[in-house]
Amino acid sequence: MTQPIFYHSLRRLHRLLIPLLFLAVMAVQSCSSTSNLPPAQTTTDFFQKYRDQAGFKGTSLPVGLVTRYLSSGTTDSTLKAALTNISSIRVLTFTPTNRKSQKLLDKGLTRELDQVLQKESYANLPLLDEAAGALQFKMRQANNQVQELVGYRKYGNNFLMLQVNGRFTRQQVEELLKKVDPDLLLPLLT
Repeated sequence: MTQPIFYHSLRRLHRLLIPLLFLAVMAVQSCSSTSNLPPAQTTTDFFQKYRDQAGFKGTSLPVGLVTRYLSSGTTDSTLKAALTNISSIRVLTFTPTNRKSQKLLDKGLTRELDQVLQKESYANLPLLDEAAGALQFKMRQANNQVQELVGYRKYGNNFLMLQVNGRFTRQQVEELLKKVDPDLLLPLLT
């Protein structure tokens, strides 16, 4: 009599475990399948696509806090004007969590972002590209106003993208970027 009860209980457990196992496998695959997503079309798409994926951290920084920090101790009116024109600041960082995500870092991540930047006609900021180890900054302009700045770099086994939106003159952008120290963003990678 104990065998049929045991057999019946085991069968119930089996019916419960199979769907749970299936859900667990799907969850693991969704966390590690970042390279299977379609390519981003804009920098905002790029941020949205990766911000919740395994190994990525997407953060929108409070504009007021950042502008207060950067404007402290400065009397430069060009820089202050640039800071008041910032509408959003986003940071996306990535540290690979497995072999597949390491491959994404090595072969696909910066290439995908480069393609977005080429398609959207972003221009280089040559004065900053020359600094060894600095973020590579590009800007998107319309009607002689810079609407977006994107800085990105692969730091060893990590990736960092900084996206600043607003309305700036070219001179304001140059003054603003003199104040950005990429080393201040490195703690976000850990």
